[in-house]
Amino acid sequence: MTSAARIQPRQTAGVPTFTLAISVRLDAVPDGDVLDSAATLRPGDEHLLVWRDADPAVLRLSTDCPAADLDAALAVGLGLADDVLALGVLELGVQGAVEEVVAMDDERQLVWRAEP
Repeated sequence: MTSAARIQPRQTAGVPTFTLAISVRLDAVPDGDVLDSAATLRPGDEHLLVWRDADPAVLRLSTDCPAADLDAALAVGLGLADDVLALGVLELGVQGAVEEVVAMDDERQLVWRAEP
């Protein structure tokens, strides 16, 4: 009787997932169409949430993203914030500014703020 060799599945290194929290202030109050458009900035991202802050000129976004580390996740968040600003210019014709981007995992967070 011969023994059959077992095929072991290959283990691939997993890419960590980070949560992003983004605050963008527009110079005008965005309407529902801007919120809907912002929610489509990352096609296929079922985790992307967009809402108005208590200050209606501030948009808040949150999502999860795979990245090599916190620095890379923060770069993704800053890019998404820039996309929201570009959308504000296109949809509303207004300028704005990124106020804060936070990349975090279960143990750590990295924060970028426009003003300390």
